[in-house]
Amino acid sequence: MTDIRNELLPKGRSLYSPREFIRSSLLFLLVVVVVSVLNLLLHEVGHCLTMIAVGSGCEGMYVYSGIQIYPLNEFGEEYGEGWPQEALGAAVPASSAPSEWAGGLVSLMGSGTTAILSFLALLGLYLFRPRGGRRWLLVAQSLMFLDLLTYTILPHWFGLPHFFVVGGTRPEPLNGAIQMGISESVFVAGVLIFSLLMTLGLVRYVRQNR
Repeated sequence: MTDIRNELLPKGRSLYSPREFIRSSLLFLLVVVVVSVLNLLLHEVGHCLTMIAVGSGCEGMYVYSGIQIYPLNEFGEEYGEGWPQEALGAAVPASSAPSEWAGGLVSLMGSGTTAILSFLALLGLYLFRPRGGRRWLLVAQSLMFLDLLTYTILPHWFGLPHFFVVGGTRPEPLNGAIQMGISESVFVAGVLIFSLLMTLGLVRYVRQNR
């Protein structure tokens, strides 16, 4: 009955009780947390696949605090000494990159991968108009463009880790872009514009579908 009555209300009005609103908000927060953890893995997968693509090979992927998750036959092994305490994940090349440009691409395509997936998720929201859990997942994935934004801005401008208190302390995407020959100002401006457009797109979608 509540859903039928909600359909009869003017757009933007709802009969959901405060309890229902809190419950939905907590569930969505849980979805965001799960998707964020998944994107930590996708970030490292992006590094690893790029290493393979440029010819340096990917020796292994690790997650905090140095637990190997790839290759699968070495799953669970320890990284050993030298694991950076602030790191949440790492992909280790089998050999050095064949060129400075290739090395820069490897650095960029961690956050670059999550940014691409975030854009595709937002595009999917507009194209397919999903409902229920699929909508929540795509909205949460759309927010993951913040990986590129925070990993560029926080270390570069404020000297903070990737996730304010944990994560890489070097602006990895920016450093990678500079290695590829992209100027610092152009890349930072591009990241800010991309992030603004993603934010506006998400706000517009939520306003249209609340």
